[in-house]
Amino acid sequence: MKLPKIILIRHGETKWNIEGRYQGHLNSDLTEKGKLQAQKNAFKIQKEIEGEISFKFFSSPLGRAKESSIIICNTLGLDSKKVIFDARIEEFNYGIFEGKTKSECALHYAKELSDREADKYAYTIEGGESYTLVTQRLYAWLKSVSEEKVIIVVAHEMVNRALRGIYCHLDKETMLLLRQPNDMVLKLENRSESILN
Repeated sequence: MKLPKIILIRHGETKWNIEGRYQGHLNSDLTEKGKLQAQKNAFKIQKEIEGEISFKFFSSPLGRAKESSIIICNTLGLDSKKVIFDARIEEFNYGIFEGKTKSECALHYAKELSDREADKYAYTIEGGESYTLVTQRLYAWLKSVSEEKVIIVVAHEMVNRALRGIYCHLDKETMLLLRQPNDMVLKLENRSESILN
């Protein structure tokens, strides 16, 4: 499958990021630091899109990604009405874990947490997803953007992890180890990735 160059951004820091809560499809507002991170991330992508007249801007429709996208557009003078909000790049659905910390899950859902840790890629959380399911929706999304040249994506750490794994042909074990802090912007190009500063 042909793939475009992807400028991959994670939303800015949220209150639940600080508290260590699983967010998934629930939402937590950006902190002031998170809003500043979104602004700084905008400047990191500026040189990558200068002169590009046909790039498209995609975002998860979840509140923290949407707010980050709007901040990026406002910072760079882009039309936020042109952002394409696509549910296929929403965060990993954590089901019964959402809104809880890992220690709370260990207390209330010890078996489920243990089962997931034993097979993080394939285990489907009750009411939620597995990485197998996330990968399926990302393949469908990538197919839909395969003819694009350059795209900007604002999404989430877990879904971005799976997207990087697909794009860079990583094995499952390597993919599961990937991290993306809220202030890290990645460029995916020619089946490899680099960090934009």
